Amino acid sequence: MSARARIGLALVAIAIAAALAFGLWRWREHAAFQREQLADLEAAVAQRIAAARGSDRLPGISAAFALPDGRVGAAAAGFADVESKRPMETDTLFLAGSVGKSFHAALILALDREGVLDLDAPISRWLGDEPWFDRVPNAPALTLRLLLQHRSGIPDHVHSLAFWAESLEARITGEEKELLDPVALIETVLDRKPLFPAGQGFAYGDTGYVLAGLVVERATGRSSFDQIEERFLAPLGLHGIVPARTRRIPDLAAGYQVPINPFLLPAKTLDDGELVLPPMIESTAGGLATTPRDVVRWAEALFQGRALAAPYLEDLVGRSVETGDGRRYGLGVYVYDTPLGEAWGHGGWFPGYRSALRYFVDSGIAVCVQTNRDFAVDVDALTLDLGRQLRDALSAGGS
Repeated sequence: MSARARIGLALVAIAIAAALAFGLWRWREHAAFQREQLADLEAAVAQRIAAARGSDRLPGISAAFALPDGRVGAAAAGFADVESKRPMETDTLFLAGSVGKSFHAALILALDREGVLDLDAPISRWLGDEPWFDRVPNAPALTLRLLLQHRSGIPDHVHSLAFWAESLEARITGEEKELLDPVALIETVLDRKPLFPAGQGFAYGDTGYVLAGLVVERATGRSSFDQIEERFLAPLGLHGIVPARTRRIPDLAAGYQVPINPFLLPAKTLDDGELVLPPMIESTAGGLATTPRDVVRWAEALFQGRALAAPYLEDLVGRSVETGDGRRYGLGVYVYDTPLGEAWGHGGWFPGYRSALRYFVDSGIAVCVQTNRDFAVDVDALTLDLGRQLRDALSAGGS
């Protein structure tokens, strides 16, 4: 090799090394900027939720957000347990109520795509042999899609006098095990008049999701909760979301409610670390304990089309139906028209706990707020406020 060629190769090597060094410097600079920006956003969210807690006298509040590039931030304020002064942390768990419907709907979508279930087939295919099935309102016309979209016309067992009476009697006698059987929940609405013909109205309720969970169990021979853990929680690393199978859930915040409440429960939902109401009373209409951090991670996966291998967003939100209050409902997901554009998500209530999840479609930002007191703060308005705050901060500072 000539001297000139060797010099040329050396110059090329120097140029490549310089380019790599510059690229590494730029990468490190960008990574540092992203860390600083995330810390600033977390501080702003912490300030906002602390203000919400102070003005509404909440025991505790926790919030998280996921940004379009995958970064996740979280903040918490107040107490997970007022009496013991246990502080609220970002990894403290809350009972999420109906936010869990999105997981159950996603599981049924996955089983539909695999041919195990059919969203539009009569559920009599799987439950028709049950001795009680013909007594379910609108039984012959029911499909999974109608159940998941609250278009079944089945009265909600949660609002039936029979359910209230049985739940109160079960707590007094200590015989709650039978009440936790999904069939026992369904039995409280048997032989009742339908709210409307199947598919010709909308009425939100839990009973349809309990029925859908039974379909899953009969079709697969396995619990919905086991399959949710296997298909979603473990693969996505959502360790801050667990099925609420028992009264003792590690790291669960104590919930607080007004002394006079629908279930005639104590004002504090935890007694010596044990829930006074069994969380599986929700069955497959909820049944999860969560952290806001992992709820927004779930939202990003679900609403960006990554939760399942096969396409599913058209069924999840694209075929949503009017609810009669300005919102629309897909499969386990509300569709909201907001000042920030369309948003997807769900709210959740369990005695002593409130949750709200929103994924703002235009910005790609997900926000979740959870509190350990029910109806003490407008969590829906707070998620919108945080979504606007985050969007404006990203626009002003660059992403």
